[in-house]
Amino acid sequence: MNHSLVAERYAMALLELSIEKGLEDAVYQDNLRIARICKSSRDLSLFLKSPIIGSDKKKNIIREIFGNQVHPITLAYLLIMVRKKREPFIPFIAKKLIDFYKNYKNILTVQFKSPVLPDTAIKKQVVDLMAKYTKKEIDLNPETDESLIGGFVLSWEDKQYDASIRREIDNLHRAIARVNLYKKRL
Repeated sequence: MNHSLVAERYAMALLELSIEKGLEDAVYQDNLRIARICKSSRDLSLFLKSPIIGSDKKKNIIREIFGNQVHPITLAYLLIMVRKKREPFIPFIAKKLIDFYKNYKNILTVQFKSPVLPDTAIKKQVVDLMAKYTKKEIDLNPETDESLIGGFVLSWEDKQYDASIRREIDNLHRAIARVNLYKKRL
């Protein structure tokens, strides 16, 4: 079965259950934690994918890792994933649930790349501008990218606004390349 299809179905089911119980914020926070841990721990990812390790051992280890850190409904979901042999999909489901939750709460994730991390005043300006433009709550993720030289790049959904010096230099290179210096004059 396709990763994305499995992830969508389980994530939507978990989100709907959590909304029904009024626990969507807790389940969202739990899945942020799960996604972060799975991303940072290669051993955990390999453990979840391993067909050699038995279900009982996997359940015990998941209880050890997440038992005190997540809401009981999230822990029950993780144990169901193991029982149904879907534990390799847990990182994908967590990412999908985060996306579904943000869509449900009308939150837009915006990547902000610049050569240096922006201060709080610039972050506030970007958040306010993007909120006005998109009519959504903004989750700003600043990153540094020294290759930009100066300026910034905003990325959200499938859109991008590039106001970097690197882009201007690339445009200048393309413009110069189109100029024919050896044109014959009459």
